Order: sequence, then structure tokens, then C-alpha cells
Amino acid sequence: MSSSGCALAIDVGGTKISACLVDAAGLLRGRLDVQTDRRGGDEVVRQVIEVAVEAAKGADVLGVGVAVPAVVDRDRRVVTWAPNIRGWRNVSLAARLEKALSVPAVLEYDGQASAAGEHWVGAARGVDNVVMLIIGTGIGGGIICDGRLYRGSDGLAGAVGWLSCGPGNTRGRGRRRVPELESVAAGPAIARRGQRRRAQDVLTSAASGNARARKVIEATADLLGRAVADVVSLLNPDLVVLGGGVGAGLGSRLLPRIRATVRDHAQPISAKRARVVMSALGTDAGLFGAARAVFGEFSLGRG
Repeated sequence: MSSSGCALAIDVGGTKISACLVDAAGLLRGRLDVQTDRRGGDEVVRQVIEVAVEAAKGADVLGVGVAVPAVVDRDRRVVTWAPNIRGWRNVSLAARLEKALSVPAVLEYDGQASAAGEHWVGAARGVDNVVMLIIGTGIGGGIICDGRLYRGSDGLAGAVGWLSCGPGNTRGRGRRRVPELESVAAGPAIARRGQRRRAQDVLTSAASGNARARKVIEATADLLGRAVADVVSLLNPDLVVLGGGVGAGLGSRLLPRIRATVRDHAQPISAKRARVVMSALGTDAGLFGAARAVFGEFSLGRG
């Protein structure tokens, strides 16, 4: 693939940062991955700049798009708050990238970027009404409504990790309330409940026949199924896409269970219409969405 006229796409996560070049046809080249510095703050900003500079070497870069697990102020082009990256409040990430790379930069909430990526070249291509759930270190999402990315009044549409899971599931973390669905169904919660270091370890144990791990995974699938059912009832989408590192593992084993929960609990007509599928782009969905924002040809509003 020629590097001429590429977007530089960056996906910042709570556990890793990825960067690559993506051309206008949606072809990816030269992916780089680094583990996110647990110290957070400016150390992570420096990491983002370093991987961006390395990935951009020798390429004709039109601009840089960054998907972040954060509240993004698109007018000021700053990360207002990233709950899974320590110390990220009012971070002028776009301006610092522009200074380092001398190209325009755009920031996207990662859930919305992932939905845009799937709509561009993934499982939701050609589908007008889509909801995406990303299950990883946290839980986020994005909404495509009538072929357009729906951002919401504060740019936060798709924050499905905040869906209520019933009484008693909200846990305090310092002075901050933890999103309810995220507190019981994201990767760290699965690891904690399965008494393993990582959610993937619980998935592996469940696949090997461990009864405790299997119960944890099945209970998580039921919680996610209820969440998807609520989303289907509210938005009446054509398609629900499950993605993220944890979502991919859950979906591959328990997609029939999640679909059955949606059929049992969602509004019946909406449940019949909505297909629930796995992401076609996997953990790269945010990269493709960030790239698409650079090209600016997709009907995503500003950017």
C-alpha cells in the first residue's frame, strides 16, 4: 500500500496505545503498539506523540485522528476527562500532536470512533441504524442514526457503561461513582469476579471447563444481553455490534446466549429486527474511525 495521502490513526486505551497509517480505501499499514504508562498524565501524552512520530515516518500524512476513552471537547479540541487514564483532565492533546507532526489533528470519543469505523469498512457497512458496544478495560459505545454518527448534546452519546444493572451494583471509587454496567461487566470486573489477573484468563479457564469461571462468563453475558435489550428497545436499531478486547472473547463463545436474552427482554418488534453480531474490525475499530474522521468524507458532522 502506498503511504501517500494517508491518515495517521491513534487509539489510546487504558492498557495500550496503537497507531497506524490508513489510506482512503480503509487499508491499514505499519501498526505500532505500546503499553499505556500506568503513571498517566503527561507520560501518556508523550507516549502518544512518540508513537505518532514513529508511525508517520516517511509517509504523506494528511492529518492525525485520535480515538480516546474520554470526554472530548471538540470545540476546544481537548480531552476533558479520561476516567481510565490517571491525571487526564483538560489535556490539549490535539494541539500538542499538531506541534509535533505539523498536520491537523482531530479527537474522537473512542466509542463513537469505533462505531464510525465499523460503519465505514466493518460489520455495519451500509447499515443505517447501528449501536456498537465496546467491552474492554471499560465499556463504551457509539450510535449511528439514519447513517450519521449521533454524538449527543455533550458529545457523550453511546456511554453504555453507565446503564443501570439494578440495585446494589454501583460501587464507589474514591469520590467518583463507577458506571454501573462497567462495574460488573468490563474486563477488570470479570477478572475480579473470576479471581484471575485478567479477564482473558477467566475466559480461558471457562473454556477449559472451570465451573466458577464459566458461571462468571455466563453471568456477564446475561448482564450484557440485558443491556443490549434495553438499547434495542430504546433505539430500534437494525444492528448491534459487540467489540473491544473483552467483547470479542465473550461474543465468540456466548453470542447465542446474548441474542436469546435480547429476544426475551427487548421490545418484541425491535428485537425481531435487530441483529446482534461481532465486530469485523476487532480492536482496530477505533483506529479506522479515527482515520475516517481525518478524511472527513463520511457524514459524521464536524471533523
